[in-house]
Amino acid sequence: MAKPPIGFWEYIAEAFHLRYPVPGMGALPLNKMGVVGSLALGLLNPGFWFLGAGLELGYLWMLSTDPRFQKYIQSRRMNLIEQDKSVRINEMIRSLDKASVARLEALNRNLAKINELMDINSEGAMQFVRETQQKTLSQLPVMFVKLLFTQRLISESLEHTDAGKLKKEIRDLEKQLAAGDIGEALMKSLRGNIEIKQKRLENIGRAEENNQLVEMELNRIENQVQLIREEIALNRSPEAISAGIDRINSTLGETEAWVNTHSDFLNRIGGNDQLLPGEEPGYIPPLQEPAPAVEEPPLPPVPGEEERR
Repeated sequence: MAKPPIGFWEYIAEAFHLRYPVPGMGALPLNKMGVVGSLALGLLNPGFWFLGAGLELGYLWMLSTDPRFQKYIQSRRMNLIEQDKSVRINEMIRSLDKASVARLEALNRNLAKINELMDINSEGAMQFVRETQQKTLSQLPVMFVKLLFTQRLISESLEHTDAGKLKKEIRDLEKQLAAGDIGEALMKSLRGNIEIKQKRLENIGRAEENNQLVEMELNRIENQVQLIREEIALNRSPEAISAGIDRINSTLGETEAWVNTHSDFLNRIGGNDQLLPGEEPGYIPPLQEPAPAVEEPPLPPVPGEEERR
């Protein structure tokens, strides 16, 4: 779910708490220091309170409405969101078994080979194709991790259930219900138990079907990447590479549509919101490595600084 846009009062709060880098002293909350100074001077002369309040209001208004400051805050919020996505993807990777990690590593090796083949001739139109299609390639490992994580959740759910045992329990309950010499309260309880166990059986069937579908989606991505790698090795023209990566993009769209269709079921299995169908992480997750630190954009200049220069 997309986060709501930043409101005016949020820009005001960011402007109030903003820290400015001071050589040799680090980032200091100059605005807060100015407010404290005005309060202290106001004890000697109340006029400083009015002067400080006017300066503070002017500072907050000028900075919070400055388009450059607003872009800085938006960029910083986006960096925090990307960091959060990176952490969650890496948590998914750490939860996978060795076989799943091996599949992910094999996919990354094939993608690295595709990038290597595109780098062989990275001038002119080839470079343009590489840059415009890189986003599609970077989405593949993330979608692959989500599918592997989904497969793990479904497999764990199936390991804790026994369809044969449930069927036997249903038959036993139906025999008790068919006896006829039971009270109304017991009959109601038996029917309720039968209904619950039948729903559990239906869930097991759905889980098994979805597990097969997930495996098919994983195989399709693996085969598509392998095919693109082989085709690029034979024909490295921009048209051939673009057509191949477009097929990968089509595969991604179909996979995302499948995840969207089954999102409620997958989230119930996971018991959390780790599987976000519409989420679009913007990086290729490293294997068994911490997420790289995201560098914040430079601070905007203090209002009026350019005029003083």
